[in-house]
Amino acid sequence: MTTLFPLKTVSGFSLLAWRAADPEQARADIAGLTGLLETGQLHIAATALPLAEAVQALRLLEDRTVIGRLILLP
Repeated sequence: MTTLFPLKTVSGFSLLAWRAADPEQARADIAGLTGLLETGQLHIAATALPLAEAVQALRLLEDRTVIGRLILLP
């Protein structure tokens, strides 16, 4: 984790490295997650806003009030 600004952090995760470390396990994990999504046991957390509300979207991200992904729609 790298601190860029006070109270702001950026963390990263490489799917390619995860997959390369153990391809068979990665396939099994993805199949398991796909099954959970298909049965409704796992939900993707995302908020979608129109591009015209980009300023509001930035505020939500800065305030950390968004859970999951924030998607701007054209």
